[in-house]
Amino acid sequence: MTYMEVIESLEREKELLEKLVIQLETELTFISQGDVQALEESMPLKQRLIKSIAKLREGSEVPRSGLVPEHTKRMRSLQQELVVLWKKASGLNDLSKKFVSQKLSEIDAQIDIFFTGLKKDGYTRAGKKSAIPSHTIKAGA
Repeated sequence: MTYMEVIESLEREKELLEKLVIQLETELTFISQGDVQALEESMPLKQRLIKSIAKLREGSEVPRSGLVPEHTKRMRSLQQELVVLWKKASGLNDLSKKFVSQKLSEIDAQIDIFFTGLKKDGYTRAGKKSAIPSHTIKAGA
């Protein structure tokens, strides 16, 4: 791989990362609005972007010879931009995980009220504990 190919690869990764950051920001909007359907529909695009970045990084190796000062300067600049973009993407991803966990905890707390009454132990006619939830009513013999 030549230095120009490495630079082109870094530029392509930067483009993909910028798209990923936009996608993560969009997902945060969906989460805050409670739009589960849109969030689910946006997942395949995010997965494709991540896979494209991983595929782009496969086999990318910096050559040992043919170093030109302008190539070095451009590569360092791109690498710094990538570090910033990766930090931003990681921060957005962590934030979305936190929001989703909070939403799930809220939902769990809301439905737990309904299930606590259903989890009580029941008793058989002989007075022994049964595994039958208290909402089950048996009629007849």
